[in-house]
Amino acid sequence: MPTRESSTTAVQSRGQRVQDIPAPPAAKSKPRVAASGHAHPGQTSRIESSERSRETSFFDGSYFTPDDQGVLHRTGNTHPPLGYTIPRWRYVYNTTLVVLDTVMALLACCLVFLFNRDAYHSLLASHEPIDGIVGFLAIVCVSNLICLYLCKSYERHTMGEGYELYTKLINAQLLNFVMLCTATYIFKLGIPRTFTFLVPIFTLLLLIIERWLMRRSLHRNRRNGEYNYPTVIVGSPDGIRETIANLGENNSLGYDPIAICPITAIYKSTDADSPQHLVSVPFEAQTDFERKLKVLPLNSHLPQAAKRLNAQTVLISDVLTRDSETMRTLSLAVESMGIELALTTKVADIGGATLNMCNETSLPVLTAYLPQYSLKTRICKRIFDIILSTIAIIISSPIMAYVAFRVHHEDGGPAIYKQQRIGLYGRPFTLYKFRSMRVNADKEDKKLAQEMGAEHGILFKPKDDPRITKFGRFIRKTSLDEFPQFFNVFKGDMSLVGPRPQQQYEVDEYNALYSTRLLVKPGITGPWQVSGRSDLSQEESERLDVSYVENWSITGDIAILFKTVSAVLKGTGSY
Repeated sequence: MPTRESSTTAVQSRGQRVQDIPAPPAAKSKPRVAASGHAHPGQTSRIESSERSRETSFFDGSYFTPDDQGVLHRTGNTHPPLGYTIPRWRYVYNTTLVVLDTVMALLACCLVFLFNRDAYHSLLASHEPIDGIVGFLAIVCVSNLICLYLCKSYERHTMGEGYELYTKLINAQLLNFVMLCTATYIFKLGIPRTFTFLVPIFTLLLLIIERWLMRRSLHRNRRNGEYNYPTVIVGSPDGIRETIANLGENNSLGYDPIAICPITAIYKSTDADSPQHLVSVPFEAQTDFERKLKVLPLNSHLPQAAKRLNAQTVLISDVLTRDSETMRTLSLAVESMGIELALTTKVADIGGATLNMCNETSLPVLTAYLPQYSLKTRICKRIFDIILSTIAIIISSPIMAYVAFRVHHEDGGPAIYKQQRIGLYGRPFTLYKFRSMRVNADKEDKKLAQEMGAEHGILFKPKDDPRITKFGRFIRKTSLDEFPQFFNVFKGDMSLVGPRPQQQYEVDEYNALYSTRLLVKPGITGPWQVSGRSDLSQEESERLDVSYVENWSITGDIAILFKTVSAVLKGTGSY
């Protein structure tokens, strides 16, 4: 099991003195987890055990931040974030860029027309829809915007860059030249060759001037406190102060500190490679600006606390290391919450993420970005789930009707079994399955585990369970009992592919790293199902789930769906 790390909580409201309060769950005032306003029974025992040990993992049972009464609400008005929350000024700024980039392309065409009037008149005389002057201008404008987008000139950090921005503009126009030549050849257009060669050159020159002016305008606004990204800084008190000072001197980065999370690392042994033991520490404000900053504790509620403050970035200044369990967990939790993770160069890289270096002289910053948690990818996955679950429900409806009849006919009990499972960000939902055990069999779990001498935990699933009915054994072997979960997918509680949904007592046993499986929707199938299912050890199952959270993709989900067919036919680990 990964080494556990603990934290203490420092809480401070704006303008108030910092108070050092023991962190949950070690503190007696640990936030209670509530579903519809009631504390979950499983939390009580966990709080008591944590009070005895006085140490806790970064993850303490939920990714939700407590309300004023200290209750962690898993239901109600809180909705899981979908992708990055883009500030309004970004839409305005990017729209302005698109319009100006189009104007620059049209001006470049006008300059080229002045150099080659004969070719211009030939285009003007053409009555073809594409070979004419309107078609040529449309192709140039569309090709230019596509190339600028592909070369990432509209991304958030590109806006304020200098040398790197101009490099991307050059790459975009090289690609633009290739696209114009390709379009001319494939569609056999009568566009003069000088046009396809000169237009990207003139466009590049105009774009460099335009983007330089826009960059100066952006920096001017940032110096005035506008067009910035609200930022939460995590690190030692000295590292936080140094970072705040550097950000004040370098407005071009666009980071506006609104909250801090002061921490320190304690090593339990003299070995330099021993794991970090992280604790929150008090932060003594020394300036008026520092006194305005909200102080947040280091725990699993940090990402959503930042989200509730409308933070766009979590910036790690120091202390955390690459091999830290908290670093790996925090990076996934922050990215899934739609917040950018940024690191100063004092902090090592993050595995599994796309890295981008912002080269500022006094404060180089490395940003980590997980593409699979972007808005467009999440929307694609949701559309993917809706379409395939709808098709699956329609096609399998006769089979489900037959199975429902057989299950009910066997012992007269209900055909559908409903159970509370834990979904995205620790929210409970009702899971649907065809009943494969006798009625009320789930109430016998602990008793059966004691009789079999097994531990009633995450992977308790006996191979010869006496509670399974005769027809239930068949639908388990063929996975027909999972078919009603297509309705869970259609509703949005689950995805077709993801970690298997678990019960609350299983979630209570999660360590910090394994808790990241709550950052994605649970799935009908996933890496666990196609890699051996119940035949896997707990360590193997945890490694598969965490790897999926870090690396999932639409194409990877499709591959798992195909592997699921083979796994179902083989019946490996299904009992």
